[in-house]
Amino acid sequence: MTSIELRDISFTRDGRALLEHISLTVPDGQTLAIVGPSGGGKSLLLKVLVGLAEPTEGQILLDGDDVTAESPRQRDVSMLFDDFALHPHLDVYDNIAFSSTLRRKHDKAELGARVEEAASFFALEDVIGAHPSRLDAALRQRVATARAVVREARAYLLDEPFSVQSDRMRSHVRSVVLQWQTERLRTTVFTTSNVDEALSAADRVAVLHQGFIHQVGTPRELYEKPADMFVAGYLGAPPMNLIPGFPGENGIETPVGTYAIDADLQARIAGLDVVMVGVRPEHLVSGSVGDGFAITAAVDDVEWRGRSQFAYLGYEIDPAVLEVLDEVEDLIEFDLFQTFVVAELPSDQTLAPGSALTIGAAREHVLVFDPVSGENLT
Repeated sequence: MTSIELRDISFTRDGRALLEHISLTVPDGQTLAIVGPSGGGKSLLLKVLVGLAEPTEGQILLDGDDVTAESPRQRDVSMLFDDFALHPHLDVYDNIAFSSTLRRKHDKAELGARVEEAASFFALEDVIGAHPSRLDAALRQRVATARAVVREARAYLLDEPFSVQSDRMRSHVRSVVLQWQTERLRTTVFTTSNVDEALSAADRVAVLHQGFIHQVGTPRELYEKPADMFVAGYLGAPPMNLIPGFPGENGIETPVGTYAIDADLQARIAGLDVVMVGVRPEHLVSGSVGDGFAITAAVDDVEWRGRSQFAYLGYEIDPAVLEVLDEVEDLIEFDLFQTFVVAELPSDQTLAPGSALTIGAAREHVLVFDPVSGENLT
């Protein structure tokens, strides 16, 4: 087992900061998911970790040893690249075994047993003698993933390891990889753009966007207590409703209702002209909820999903506020805001477009953000 620590890692290319002051710790035997939109720096961070890209500043430690100046071979970290390149002249068996055979004094019998076990785990038995040219992208990715985890290494870095798997196979392959790593108490870091995958498959999750870490924590911590507005809006499907509001004497006035707040929150938002009130669709229920946030608006549309249904309630935003929100989205390069509220309600409730609907969320499920800094003020 090996612990991984990044201390204040930055990476600059052509005067542009691609990674900024990243500090992360992955304890022995744990799995960390790095999640975020494409182009945010996930793959680059793994290349810095494995030693293929030199950080502009900062330190990389494996088990407390500074390996920042060491080569990839010296670091002895196994990595799956997002292009999952295979050796075209080798069959599946030899491709899986290849990285392990480069190590001196490897046990051929023990390696053969691991390769056969991996082939079974990854459903590759039927193509074990085939060359890469005969395989589709999903099979090639599974071969490359098997090659990465069969090797005995200090730590494991997997870049989008499930990205081209079919919907049916993706959860199976993910389960197999994590089972393999967990049983062997291996320290693993994997990247993904799939939020559900990150939240369901990792011990801890780091949200990376625009080259810096917005928040690190357990999946529950990130989902229930997002550090900022980006994390709140990025995690969840449908995403969190972010509704503009104006602080006043009676609370926060929004286009769909007034949210009465306590004195502590009133003090924290003092001086702000506009705030964003956040509530997740699944936390909205029919009717008012005690001292929580009550919303009343007309139903624009209904999507029936079998076990539940999504109700969409539209509202108008002041043009000046909308301009500010557009600037925020341009700055963070991500669409956070909508001009409607989404509520996930039981499917047996009769809803129709045009009808008035009152829904509410308990106070513990309502968050308030600074729209400019993004900070969670709750």
